Formats: sequence, C-alpha cells, structure tokens
Amino acid sequence: MKNLKNLVVYKTTNAVKRVQNASIVYKLAFIFMLPFMFSFHVDININKGVSIEKSPIVEVIQEKVAKVANVVTNDVINTPKKVLPAPKSTKNTEQKPRSSSASQFPNIAFVLNPTYAKRNNVNPKIVAQKNTICNDYVKRFSLVAVKEMKKYGIPASITLAQGLLESDAGQSRLAVNNNNHFGIKCFARNCKSGHCSNHSDDSHKDFFRNYNSVWESYRAHSLFLQRSRYQHLRKIPRSDYKSWAKGLSKAGYATDKKYADKLVTLIDNMKLYRFDK
Repeated sequence: MKNLKNLVVYKTTNAVKRVQNASIVYKLAFIFMLPFMFSFHVDININKGVSIEKSPIVEVIQEKVAKVANVVTNDVINTPKKVLPAPKSTKNTEQKPRSSSASQFPNIAFVLNPTYAKRNNVNPKIVAQKNTICNDYVKRFSLVAVKEMKKYGIPASITLAQGLLESDAGQSRLAVNNNNHFGIKCFARNCKSGHCSNHSDDSHKDFFRNYNSVWESYRAHSLFLQRSRYQHLRKIPRSDYKSWAKGLSKAGYATDKKYADKLVTLIDNMKLYRFDK
C-alpha cells in the first residue's frame, strides 16, 4: 500500500512539473484528464478493499489536483499576451514593370528619349516593339531617301528623320489615310476631289495633301524643299545634318520650337547619318 501511495505521489508530482512547463493548452488538457486518473486509482483501492473516504491516497490526489488547478488558473490570468512581431516588409526593392499599354506611347518615343522607359519603369517588351517599328521604317525607306538625296541634294538622314517624326514611323493617321509622311499641307485655292483632306492639325482650316503612294510623298517632300524659303540650305554640306535641322526650323517648316533638336536626336540615336555618305 505504501508503495502504491508513493507511486501515485511520484506520478502526480511529475505530472505537475510537466504541466507547469507545458503550454496552457496542455495544462487545460491535463485538468480534463485528472478525473479519469482519479477514477482509475479509486478503482484500484476499491478492488483492494480500501475505503475511498478514509484513503490517504485520495487525500493526496485531491491536494495535488487543487494545486494544479491553482497553477493553471494563475497562469491563465497572469500570462501576458504574446505580442506578434510586425510583419516584415514584402516590398521588393526591384520594381516590377508598370502595366502599360503600347498604344499610349508614340512609336518614336523611346528613340527620342532613351532614358524615359527606365525612369518610368515601362515594360521592356513595349520599348522593344516601338523601337522595332522605327528600325523597320528606316529599312523600308532608306533607299528612297538616298535616291532623293542624289537627285535633290537633301541629306538622306534629314529626310528619314522628318519622315519618322512627322508620320510617327509611318503609323500616324495622316500617313495611314493620306500616305502623307511629311505633314505637307495643301495651299491650292481650288482642289479636285481627293487632292487633300482636313485632319484638324493646327486649325480646322488646315488641309493636308493626299498621295497615291508613300513614294509620291517622298518626292513631294523633295520638291517642297526646292522653294525659295529653303534655298539657303543648299549651301550647307549634306554631311552637316545639324545645320540642316536648324535651317529647316528657322525657315518655319514646323511650329514646334524643338523641331531641330528632335531631328538631330533621331539622326544620332538611330545613326541615320550613315546614309549621307
């Protein structure tokens, strides 16, 4: 009997220690199981003919149960709430490409301003697509520009740069609908049907020439620069495309004050000067 008492005390003491070291969840589970443990030991005593009410084992168990209950209760009341650490920032130091539509950018945008895409996190696929359109335009019309240079003395680089800028690499509304790649307007007082059309560029009174082909547009550009207001450009060597660009701007070819700078930027960035040799 003494050994049984010692065994129960030993087990109960060890259980208390484990409960004290365990989490609150396990402590509550232990309390839940104590009645069953109590019942088990009571059954042993009954089988051995020991009175439950007077058994010292029962008293020991009751005392241990009370201590455990107090420990668990105090732990529940006094245990401070765990403060979860602030979530780590998931912000990626490398920004993902901005979701942009290719249609919101002109075809020549990234040739005129090569650093714009990186500064504004534009999708590289859009940049590549736009630059390909510009390169394809140069490949398609470089031979025509060189032929016009040999015939009329206009640097091929200037002709290509103007074509790129005025037609947005051949995809402006005027270029698509009128085959007009240089923004040439109609100054005739009386026009036949189909000779020109209005596109509300600078004024509702502005009418732009229609051409049957892009080649006609290139030839019209060469003839247009034969006018007296552009005659001073003939004195400039065709290798000096920068002076040509400034001369066109001063002569009033376009109203854009940065027109000359844009032409030079297109020529430099796309190496159009190689066609002037």
